[in-house]
Amino acid sequence: MVKFKRFGIKHAIISVLSILFIVVVFLSNKTLIFLFEDKIWAHKVNSIEKLNEATNIFSGVELDVVFYIDGNYFDVNHPPDKSINLSLNEYFQSQMSDPDYRYWIDFKNLNKDNKLQSSNSLDSITKLFKIDKSNIIVESVAPQFLKSFRDKGFITSYYLPPGIHTLNEESLETILEKIRNNIIFYENIYISCDYKDYPIVKKHFPDTRKITWFTVYGYMNKIKAILLLYEILLDENVDVLLISFHSTNEKI
Repeated sequence: MVKFKRFGIKHAIISVLSILFIVVVFLSNKTLIFLFEDKIWAHKVNSIEKLNEATNIFSGVELDVVFYIDGNYFDVNHPPDKSINLSLNEYFQSQMSDPDYRYWIDFKNLNKDNKLQSSNSLDSITKLFKIDKSNIIVESVAPQFLKSFRDKGFITSYYLPPGIHTLNEESLETILEKIRNNIIFYENIYISCDYKDYPIVKKHFPDTRKITWFTVYGYMNKIKAILLLYEILLDENVDVLLISFHSTNEKI
């Protein structure tokens, strides 16, 4: 009887450890990358050092840019972070060995005054480095100004208002109506949102192509969040999920 109890306890411990191992593997970013290699890209890759590391792991990266009319150049930076004075030309030049790599450009200050000049500039840069425009997504919170990029052959995405999942019913309907109108009036291939807003976005815009990101769990239970990530990645209308990537060389 004692041996039987010991065997039972040992078997239970092994079972628990096995379950924990499966859960840890299931929760791992490496597992997500392995299972969904084409869909998983690196978030906020705003330096050449970080880019060089990310290209060995991910099939694409997201970067942030600010366009300066006076100098006619894109600064790779996410305000209010301090600029490291990295131009988009330098950024792309570092990847000339792989012209088919994919980029999600979060355009932080696209507006009516710079839309034409910035689209012409990006067009020139991609031609210079022989980058296929189908490998570049230009994203902005202002969908009305993305047309100049679409006219140049770039893929575009409408960056949806953040925090949709936190809104009350009345405020949510107001935002959803705005999104509907923007989708109708301004042709964009994608809409983009935080993973926590995905359930609402999927419910109201199920057939619209989407790109999204996961950077922090926030209030969400970790297991629940991971299950949501798998739901997102299995959605045929979601083409990209950004995840955090910490370079060994820097903290950007």
